[in-house]
Amino acid sequence: MGPWFDKTRNADYDAIHMTSPILDEPPSQVKSALASLDRLSLLVSFVLVGLTLSSILDLPSRRIDFSFLGSDANITVSGTWFLALLLAGLTAAGVDSIARTHPRVHLGEVQYIFILWILPSMIVVAATLVLALSEVRVYGLIGVVVAGALLVLVVLGEYITIDLNDRWYSTARLGINLAVYLAALVLFATIYSWKVRSLYSAPAIGIAAGLLALELFRGSEADLGRTWLFAAAVALSIAEFVWALNYWNATAFTGGGLLLVFFYALTGVTQQYLWGRLSKFVFVEFSLITLGAITLLFWWKPR
Repeated sequence: MGPWFDKTRNADYDAIHMTSPILDEPPSQVKSALASLDRLSLLVSFVLVGLTLSSILDLPSRRIDFSFLGSDANITVSGTWFLALLLAGLTAAGVDSIARTHPRVHLGEVQYIFILWILPSMIVVAATLVLALSEVRVYGLIGVVVAGALLVLVVLGEYITIDLNDRWYSTARLGINLAVYLAALVLFATIYSWKVRSLYSAPAIGIAAGLLALELFRGSEADLGRTWLFAAAVALSIAEFVWALNYWNATAFTGGGLLLVFFYALTGVTQQYLWGRLSKFVFVEFSLITLGAITLLFWWKPR
């Protein structure tokens, strides 16, 4: 049993739950749900305004030159990244506020709530970076609407999965996992497409992979120390893979797809281990899936 959830319900809670007149929910849960919806609508409104601005404005950038390990290097600080980080911080604060309205959030340690920030914030960052691309701006309004809808679904899913006993838990968990892999693909392909030095791309993709792995491992109910340890291992492995992949002039589709396959294999095997289900059969199964995905990726890649 992990620290996030407590499957034991006391008699008072069950008595209230059985006698609720509204959707078979206790009055306190209905009130909390309404409060969370109000905060969610406010959060989404601010994010949509920011995404709209990112799709129509040409934000300034500044290049910073420095020396690293005896060689000259530089980094470009763009207004798009600044806006992406600003919206990510706003999203994290909003998700934290929404999560704390959950009536059963007190059953888990409060410091675990910050893991709920990760996926919504990553979606906002990915959407900001993609919408800022010149070839995507023609579809800006559609992209903003899609990103807003995805953000709403993900935040609702995060809220539902706070309680392991929720009747929609399995559906919400599956949706969140799919959103994690989608966000990973977009971030990996976007960052890899920039073709920047491994000094920048490897840590950036590795950090993104580690943070997204934290969200996946939250569903395994492992304790905080183990969750962070395995997420850090995934981040380091993905960063090393990026470093090697940069020696090959692959397209954004191929590079992002390979990183996603590797990320899926690492997190999938790790989750099976955390669940206590890892066996030779499971390892062979993931190996075959990985090889099949790589084969399909190279066969289907755009010309």
